[in-house]
Amino acid sequence: MIFLSEHIKKTIDIASGYTTGQLVVEGEMVGLLRDSGEVIELDEKSLIEVRNGDVYEQITIKEALTTETIEGWPLYAGLYTRVKGAIK
Repeated sequence: MIFLSEHIKKTIDIASGYTTGQLVVEGEMVGLLRDSGEVIELDEKSLIEVRNGDVYEQITIKEALTTETIEGWPLYAGLYTRVKGAIK
């Protein structure tokens, strides 16, 4: 049932006009990895929201680049993300 509920959430996001995928942080680039394998580069004009459990947290490019785990890895990288606005 978890898979079905995740699919429904994703479908709602897409129907609401969001572009969805996983957040990618590489060097100074923040992007969105689509299911197709395409990486879309994001910029400061993008509205970026990462899902933390059942709640979406809005983050900036700077936060995506600078917020790290204790081990030094980008904290938000790999999380389900929905984006609206400017996409390069």
